[in-house]
Amino acid sequence: MGSVRPSSVASFFSRDYAEARGKFLAALEVAEGKLVESALHPLRGPDGGTLHADLGVVGPADARKALLLVSSTHGIEGHCGSGCQVGWLRWRHHWRDAAPDTAVWLLHAVNPHGFAWGRRVTEENVDLNRNFVDFSRPLPANPDYEALAAHVNPREWSDAAIAAADQAIARHYGLPDADFLPRAIHGGQYVNDKGTYFGGFAPTWARRNFEQMVTRHLAHVEELCVIDYHTGLGPLGHGDMIYGASAAEGRARDWFDHVTPTEEDLEAARKASDGHVANSIPGTLAQRMLELLPGARITAGGIEYGTHDVRSVLKSIRADNWLWNHGDPHSPQGLEIRAFLREMFYPALPEWKVMVLSRSNDVIRQALRGLALA
Repeated sequence: MGSVRPSSVASFFSRDYAEARGKFLAALEVAEGKLVESALHPLRGPDGGTLHADLGVVGPADARKALLLVSSTHGIEGHCGSGCQVGWLRWRHHWRDAAPDTAVWLLHAVNPHGFAWGRRVTEENVDLNRNFVDFSRPLPANPDYEALAAHVNPREWSDAAIAAADQAIARHYGLPDADFLPRAIHGGQYVNDKGTYFGGFAPTWARRNFEQMVTRHLAHVEELCVIDYHTGLGPLGHGDMIYGASAAEGRARDWFDHVTPTEEDLEAARKASDGHVANSIPGTLAQRMLELLPGARITAGGIEYGTHDVRSVLKSIRADNWLWNHGDPHSPQGLEIRAFLREMFYPALPEWKVMVLSRSNDVIRQALRGLALA
């Protein structure tokens, strides 16, 4: 990537969804790319503006090899994903790193409503990365959530109420505190449409639109890599490639410098469970790719950038959920919670943007080299 001043990197990132979309469309033009489709969302943003999920491509659209970069699966995390997409486009890296037979597709703001409103979820309060399940079959169960729902998502948001709820969660797991991500909170649930990590009762607009775009424009692809941008877990600025432990990992271990979980982690898990390693999170975008494009060889997963400590990040998710279901988003408390969530998923620290963009460019290079050799 070379030596880059933080101020130049910062220009790729945006204050809000509308600015991010404008920068993406402009950067796509700079990169000699093409806007292939722009899906209009049925609702509006907080400024009254229209919302779009935009699909662009750089390189030959009919190429049999492709890389797909997806931003804003968890709405507010689109600040990071969009900035990485814009930076890669503005520096025209495709023309340096991609083989002639490879296209790079960029889906900007797959969940534009969440991005625009500063939330992780869709307009249906759905965690999109838990929504890609088969709703014609029995939905995944999460007994831990059902047992702890009143504590995971308390109806009151005060220091005393939060402390009592955390103590109840910790007691349930026989642990001294709740400073972790138990399955009750992180594993997804399909019973409470006003709760955190709700996977939905039906496919969301964002899911339906994503599936239509993929099948309409990528059906011809034979070798596909997907990088889905996320923030909120891990050390500050570190980009963890979460590809392992599922059929969607494809060639990730051959292409990327590190994949989570590692082979050592998987072997330890197999020994602990008599040879079986379960995929703990249902309904992910990466897993759905296998069903959408059965004729392609898929390597799909996400890059997860660290921001702040896990306890604070989790608290912000629960606070946001309480606010939009029981509070007033425009009250002083509401504005404080919204700012808290934003910081947890899009840190203001300028150096963080340099770290995430540099890592993004590195992994895109690794993916393109892997595709070139495939």
